[in-house]
Amino acid sequence: MKKIKTIFIGGGFLNQQYPWLIPLIDEYCKKKKINQIIFETLPTNEILKNKYYNNIFKNYKILELKDTLPFVLKIKLIRFVIVSPIAFIYSFFIKRKKIMKNIDWTKLQFRHAVWDTAANISQNPKQFIYPGFINKFYSSIKNFETKLIAKYLMKNNLSAVFLNHCVYFYRTLLSEFRKEKKTKTFIQANFTVFKQNKISDNNENILSKSILLKLKKKISLRDVENYWKKRISGDSVYSLANDASNIKMSNKQSIPNNVLMLHIFKDSPYSIIDKKRVFSDYVDWLKFTLKVISKSDEIWGIKFHPSAYRWGEDSQKIFNEFISEIFNSKIPKNFFLINNEFSNYEIFKKTKRIVTFWGTCHLESAAFGIRPIIIRDVQLSAFDMRSVIKPKNLKYYKSMLLTKNYNEFRLSKKQVYNAKYLIFIREKVLNFINDIDQHWIMRGDTQKYINKNFKKTIKNITKYDKFLRENGKLLTTNFSHTLSKKYIKYFLN
Repeated sequence: MKKIKTIFIGGGFLNQQYPWLIPLIDEYCKKKKINQIIFETLPTNEILKNKYYNNIFKNYKILELKDTLPFVLKIKLIRFVIVSPIAFIYSFFIKRKKIMKNIDWTKLQFRHAVWDTAANISQNPKQFIYPGFINKFYSSIKNFETKLIAKYLMKNNLSAVFLNHCVYFYRTLLSEFRKEKKTKTFIQANFTVFKQNKISDNNENILSKSILLKLKKKISLRDVENYWKKRISGDSVYSLANDASNIKMSNKQSIPNNVLMLHIFKDSPYSIIDKKRVFSDYVDWLKFTLKVISKSDEIWGIKFHPSAYRWGEDSQKIFNEFISEIFNSKIPKNFFLINNEFSNYEIFKKTKRIVTFWGTCHLESAAFGIRPIIIRDVQLSAFDMRSVIKPKNLKYYKSMLLTKNYNEFRLSKKQVYNAKYLIFIREKVLNFINDIDQHWIMRGDTQKYINKNFKKTIKNITKYDKFLRENGKLLTTNFSHTLSKKYIKYFLN
């Protein structure tokens, strides 16, 4: 009897964003002799009835997640009832100050998942800062239910798992799969698929130094500089950077020397859980930072994320809650709020100090010669820790916020080039959005706009079949990431 080897596909792979992943996964399965697929949710009829996809699926035994569960657990409401008692108790004990408590890796991830989910489902700004008991209870139910499901999934001889992301309650799913040594886990993010490590987090943009040094031999200084020039002119692979660069200066007030770059508040910052970060969470960081810089005798620009509206968030409302709590609703006189009055690039050209929790702006800052202050591990810190300031304690962080010695934030020409090189890597080497004719979408985009990707994929998938399968094959090796069409040839046997 043929041995059953299984792969689980979770998240939105087969909704109207990611059906292009199927040939990649199919090739991976062929190489690994996997013959059963468990989908979190079965593909839509439009996919199942498509000749191309049907020819792939007929080679597997196809199951839906609920098919793998005992009869009593097939109904979500019953699962919720089963886990409610422990979720209820857990909701009383989960607190911000305990998120980073020194516990084992699985528990640390679960704690992040519960807190992250509770903040994400908050319906008003105050609940984002202080998730109420109801939010924590619902989040705990969802995460304990996810843990329960994973327990039964693992009984299906899982060889590999492909997840759409690793934040919110999917972090709990990932943490459970990581317990099994033989199960490989893969995450899709920003048109890159990468292997997730077992005892620490990997990222879609972080390649090993050995691979980066090998690629440096294939990528010329001219290639990097030319792409950088195109990027700052608004012509890059990364459309969110294009949006930010195309904002024209509309405020006659000068850009301050110090700028705090905010993120989309509810867009999880925990795709990497940095065990050594000095703040419990994003809220803890922002509250501390605002208190410190309010006492500075310098002007501080506070820049809202330029794509927040596309994500579906009114960041100003959430920020106002911070001001309300910390400063009794009175914005400190040295705060200069920046929405879209200046582009990010205009800020980087003129400012001297950039502070952020994480995000693309840390690389952009360095590419303009400014050594950024970061809180969480990022692409640049993984490559060269000397190119960033990552505080090890609050005293040092405070001193970096208040120092007037701007030499602390200057980078060498070599470090500036390295930042541009890493931007090139994340957008031209690791990202294959252009190779499969897709466009960036965000949570707040219209369904019509999202559907365009799906329609293009269904129409043109055969054109990209070979390339996607090459990446599926690449993931069966020791290589950690998928690659764009131009660079994958250097790493395939």
